[in-house]
Amino acid sequence: MKAILFATLSISVSAFRPSASSWGLRRTTSLNALVEEFQVGTKKVFVFDGDYSDAVVNTVVETAKAAIATKGSFSLAIPGGSVVSALSGMSPDAFDMSKVSIFFCNERIGANKCYKGALESFVTKCGIPLEQVYKVPEMGPNEAAAAYAALIKDCPAVDSTGPIPSVDLMLLGTGDDGHCGSLYPNSNEIKATGQGKTVLPIDEGDKKSIAVSMDFMNAAKKVVVSAAEPKRAEMVYRALSGDFEEWGCPSGLVHCAGETIWFVDKDSIKSYNLKCRG
Repeated sequence: MKAILFATLSISVSAFRPSASSWGLRRTTSLNALVEEFQVGTKKVFVFDGDYSDAVVNTVVETAKAAIATKGSFSLAIPGGSVVSALSGMSPDAFDMSKVSIFFCNERIGANKCYKGALESFVTKCGIPLEQVYKVPEMGPNEAAAAYAALIKDCPAVDSTGPIPSVDLMLLGTGDDGHCGSLYPNSNEIKATGQGKTVLPIDEGDKKSIAVSMDFMNAAKKVVVSAAEPKRAEMVYRALSGDFEEWGCPSGLVHCAGETIWFVDKDSIKSYNLKCRG
């Protein structure tokens, strides 16, 4: 199949200059590591020379403050791994933590690895109420997916006025193969895009999980996609340029209804720069 070049992923690049009030990047120690900002279609790309944990923290803080000031609550969807570990640098008094509701983009049923990682990284330290950290229920994957979708929809901090519930901010990690969350290339889960589902069941025998759908990812008010290290370079090129087969790079299908932001480093952006920017 001919590679699909999405219109929203036009490789024509224009300058992007975010305001300090919108991003909080101007006030972080990561500013010294922020070397370039540009835009690819609807995607805003921030290139760092080194660690950008502070930028992740400050994006969460600034988005939370704005949401709480506007509607009195803040909804955050997170994966596991290094993206969540970055939030260990968040101060307990950064904003009103009692107003936060947290959901998980993917989770192994019963193991609760993402839930435990969130508690360890920032939830306990910041004093976020445990009843507002929405754990995936321990039941069969179909039942768990349906129950978790209902939890998301019914949460007062989530905008459920549209066909798909919308959280204020979603953080996503990526893999070398282009997966994000637990949506892998050419999988049944990524092929469910467009079906209007919020949460998907994954049944791989002894491994039973849930994953939020691409529809839910794209319904968010803001999404941050994180991709660092040299091994991500080819994936970043494919995702940003649109040079991939239909379901071959899930991270490239993230077109958030609000703002889609990529945090990359000088190594992971190299292939894109070489092939698309000369």
